[in-house]
Amino acid sequence: MTSTPRFNKPPVTKNCEVSIGLDIFWHSRRPEPAIWEALQRDSLLEAFGDPDDVLVDAITNLPREEFPVPRSVDPYGDTVLDSGQCATAHVEVQGIPAWRNNSLVVLLETLLSKCCGAPGTYVYVADD
Repeated sequence: MTSTPRFNKPPVTKNCEVSIGLDIFWHSRRPEPAIWEALQRDSLLEAFGDPDDVLVDAITNLPREEFPVPRSVDPYGDTVLDSGQCATAHVEVQGIPAWRNNSLVVLLETLLSKCCGAPGTYVYVADD
């Protein structure tokens, strides 16, 4: 049995490893969350990890009615957002108070911005 590579820390990179906590992947086509290899295919554009659950804490504490897309992310499962959902999430993330003070939220905002600017791409959020 081979071990699965793990993320270490941000910054955003294409050749990253998976971390404990949330891992955020930007794909050029819809990934297949049930297949781990799908995360490592040639469709992977960028990714980063959140080993300390900073994003989980930031997202789960948001009011659902004001931030419906970020709150739809399952912190204990997998979530795939298409470029349209990323456009909405991008605007919502920019509405998080002091979002620029949290480096991982800034990375998330950057990845969402790239995805919403590239129709047909997807952001895949995976928990460990």
